[in-house]
Amino acid sequence: MSKQQLGEFLAHSVELESEARERYLELSEAMAEHNNSEVAEFFGRMADESRLHLEEVAEIAEQHDLPDLKAWEFNWPEEESPEAASYEAVHYRMTLRQAMLLALDNERAAERFYRSFAETSSDSETRRLASRFSAEEASHAAHLVKWLGKLPADPEHSLEEDDAPHMPE
Repeated sequence: MSKQQLGEFLAHSVELESEARERYLELSEAMAEHNNSEVAEFFGRMADESRLHLEEVAEIAEQHDLPDLKAWEFNWPEEESPEAASYEAVHYRMTLRQAMLLALDNERAAERFYRSFAETSSDSETRRLASRFSAEEASHAAHLVKWLGKLPADPEHSLEEDDAPHMPE
């Protein structure tokens, strides 16, 4: 039973970090397309951070038998993995502060996800790794909070369109 719990936890962890990386890469490319270079660069850095965490998790996972879970077999608290940024929360004109707040929500969601494994697993190795991953996500969140504290406030109505909609006559 304990090897099964550890395998399922690691399968979820690999998927969580992989999806976070893919989503941040997508968002970085989308923001670059819209000439929002500051936010594109930030999402690119978040993708790099996710890649590093994915490499760490994948290295651990290589030493264990992981179940081959289908997309619908992952047990996420919401529809998607906890660290995959919501498309609905993204706007092509979002500010760096808004992007960082979105990333902070993702880091906190991942921390809660890992902590839930640490608190509920009956396997000691799963609890140990989940606690470690949870602490790493909490550290990432603390770093973002510190960084956010150095940013100026956003201008009001930063997401409003400058131009009236074009309506064909």
